[in-house]
Amino acid sequence: VSLKFWGGDDGWPLLQRSTFGSFNLTDDNSFYCLVLAILSGVLFMLDRIAHSRFGRVIQSIRENEVRMEALGYPVFSFKLVCFALGGALAGLAGALMANQAGLASPNLLHWMQSGILMVMIVIGGVGSVFGGVVGAVLLLVCEEVFVEITPHWQIGLGGILLAVVLWAPLGIAGLFGWGRNRE
Repeated sequence: VSLKFWGGDDGWPLLQRSTFGSFNLTDDNSFYCLVLAILSGVLFMLDRIAHSRFGRVIQSIRENEVRMEALGYPVFSFKLVCFALGGALAGLAGALMANQAGLASPNLLHWMQSGILMVMIVIGGVGSVFGGVVGAVLLLVCEEVFVEITPHWQIGLGGILLAVVLWAPLGIAGLFGWGRNRE
């Protein structure tokens, strides 16, 4: 964290945004369009994977790993592919975040960042491909609304989180049929 060569506690500033083919990403609008296109592509790909044979095997491994191993599936290999896919998507998200902020900072590794992401997932829907996006939008809307009412906007968000956990266990996306049991 404190190595001066890598920016120390302040982080490592980027000299310019990365290039993406012939696109000029220095403009915020073009960068937004690229990120939106990448998000759409990743969500489409994950939805297709979740409803493929591979996705069904992964869901079955989640439910009963021992049974799938007894049926002859290479459980470790499937889990390794999922781990690699998750790592690749996390790397992509980190690269986009660093380009957006212009800085790769160790503050992004703070435990509060993980907590905010977990709140987004729980509100949006744990078993849904689109739950993270729904949760992120709702978290930002709730923050903007509650900040106008009180500086302690997290209390209102906590109430919404509690209501979702109690009355919508699959999250907001689950209310629209985008949850875990969708066919």
